[in-house]
Amino acid sequence: MAQTRAVLPSRFVPLADELLATTGVGDYSTLIGILLSRYGNHLLNTWQINNCQQAASTIPQPIAEVSIAQPETFTPMEF
Repeated sequence: MAQTRAVLPSRFVPLADELLATTGVGDYSTLIGILLSRYGNHLLNTWQINNCQQAASTIPQPIAEVSIAQPETFTPMEF
């Protein structure tokens, strides 16, 4: 098995430790492997907003112009 070293910034260690405890995984390397295998493709597909299917469906569509007719003028009725 090929090995690559990754350095985990200290600000992520508490989250990584919590994930280790929750998942029962024994080390950071395995945890990173799990994260890549479960969420790697999702990250690739959604990194650019143009590739995100959800974002594509929420692109605002132009609003049709509605012509507003001038209101009619009425003369007062005499009683």
